[in-house]
Amino acid sequence: MSMLLDEYMRGSGSEGYLSDDDLERQLQAGQSLPSPPLPSSRPARADSEQDAASLLTNAFAQIAIQEDKEQTVDTAVKAASHGVKVLAPLLTAITNWVDPQAQSEQLEQVMAKTLQRVSKDALYVVSAFGLASEDSPPWLTSQISGQIMEVLIRAIERNNGLVLEDQNRAYLAPLVNLAKQAEGIATSFYSNTHDSTWQIVNALTLASAEVMTEYQAFSYFHSDPQGIAQMITDHLNERVVLGTLEAMEKRFGLSESERAYLGNSLIRQAGRMLAEAWSRNISTTLEAVKEMPRDLRRETVVNGYPLDQVFSDFENMYQGIEVSAISAIRSLSPHREKQSMRAGYANRMG
Repeated sequence: MSMLLDEYMRGSGSEGYLSDDDLERQLQAGQSLPSPPLPSSRPARADSEQDAASLLTNAFAQIAIQEDKEQTVDTAVKAASHGVKVLAPLLTAITNWVDPQAQSEQLEQVMAKTLQRVSKDALYVVSAFGLASEDSPPWLTSQISGQIMEVLIRAIERNNGLVLEDQNRAYLAPLVNLAKQAEGIATSFYSNTHDSTWQIVNALTLASAEVMTEYQAFSYFHSDPQGIAQMITDHLNERVVLGTLEAMEKRFGLSESERAYLGNSLIRQAGRMLAEAWSRNISTTLEAVKEMPRDLRRETVVNGYPLDQVFSDFENMYQGIEVSAISAIRSLSPHREKQSMRAGYANRMG
């Protein structure tokens, strides 16, 4: 296992036609994929306002103490600590697949494969900025690697092993799109991590990438990853940013920093829920396609299966998070709710 840490620290037919055999292979491709359990969407219980204030005070105090301590910590020690922080969640996720004591060799193989994928994919995203790998600033490669690692760990936790197969980079489409839209590194999120607008954009990008890891495992017969990635981003933006967040901003008078903080949480959670919904509908989709008449089945496999049920399942889960967020602010800071708007939003959002 120490070798893995060392290496990681150093490395910081014709279009439109399918034969019957092709059809069968595509239908069989997703049958062995496991469906994760439905996550709970019940609203979380809110603590008292006093307890919340105390927690925040203690948190900021600990941050200040930590910053003072870090001034006296050697760079190599910081690097080792960062490596442990990165590898620990990965190790925890992989142990859902393999027994670390009985299958230690297999465990190291999966970890090595994941780290290699992170390294290669980070440089792939860097290239979207027009940079060669040797010209990439270490801080840029490090930030991108951290984002990719987080996305891959979430996929592994959903039992998505196909995301580790490096022949397919579909899940990187949102990150690549964002890099291409930026006019160089200086105007990208990676140089403006404290900018509230960029924080929302980055959250949308990572949430979309998380859903795209499930697209990479099973595409629902949609062959355009760029188009699907954009559709997912647009849906999350419309539902969460223009829907929940904009309404809560007006309802509770959120500041710019509060909007970014809450928005990041809502968007990332929405991305995880949409990824869960995508994965959970695979089996029923395959069964439905198998039961179709031959001509309809061929058309579906060529042109794509409707995603209505995926988005419907996502909506059923997301509404619970939406209500929970509203209830939390109401409970902790009831004075913030604008009474003139309360009745109008009550019917829409709870």
